[in-house]
Amino acid sequence: MQSILARLRDHRQPFDILGLRGASTALLLARAVEALQRSLCCILPADDQLEVLARDIAFFSRVPVLTYPSYEIPPYTPLSPDPATVCARLATLYRLRENRSPCIVLTSAEAVLRRILPAAELDRRCELVLAGEETDRDSLIASLVASGYQATEMVRQEGDLALRGGIIDVYPPVLDEELAGPLRLDFFGDTLESIRTFDPETQRTTGQLRGLDLVPMSEAQMTSESIRRFRQSYIATFGTPGRDDTLYEAVSEGRRPAGLEHWLPLLAEKLDTLFT
Repeated sequence: MQSILARLRDHRQPFDILGLRGASTALLLARAVEALQRSLCCILPADDQLEVLARDIAFFSRVPVLTYPSYEIPPYTPLSPDPATVCARLATLYRLRENRSPCIVLTSAEAVLRRILPAAELDRRCELVLAGEETDRDSLIASLVASGYQATEMVRQEGDLALRGGIIDVYPPVLDEELAGPLRLDFFGDTLESIRTFDPETQRTTGQLRGLDLVPMSEAQMTSESIRRFRQSYIATFGTPGRDDTLYEAVSEGRRPAGLEHWLPLLAEKLDTLFT
């Protein structure tokens, strides 16, 4: 182990590490982060290995472990990824942007092949809310809907948004396990009076927050600008759409069709990779 860590510190030439079995990969990653005091990324063959390795690493170290899964849906399939998968991806991108301490990022070969929003664009799409501050409630709601939150009667899972008078219930991606769960934003006029965490089953308050960032629920944002860009790029790529082109029609009308995430290159002005 010590000889491997010494070569990792040198890192002038790539080298192979063979013979790892069972939890030895997790032990090596945990010790490497502690020794190097820098973040590491481990690319695995498949997404089903991410959580297993994350649990093993947690046994050996308290270093934060972030998972970045793939959509597990073939490109351009008219299906949207599971909300939990989207949340894991966006929460990891946000935490990588904000985190200043070493961590371990676990991802899959498929996940790193997909291009993503630039970090600065993700920052711009986050909505900072502060208790006691004046907040344009209607603008906040419009921004959340454009960022992929779905209106429901009651929030039950990540990505749900419920409106009741001056109250906004929203279930954002989990950025901190201690604060996991939906939020209740209580407005009085234009003032956000309180931000409370609550149990979605009992509806009872479980805590109070001073403020936080509401992370988007989709990499594909639906704004007038992104819709215009999609229309122009779609026509430039495929020609004038026919009357039965349901995708073009839906996006043009501001609706979010299933599988819109696969068309991110036509919606975004610029894309990066996980390593940019």
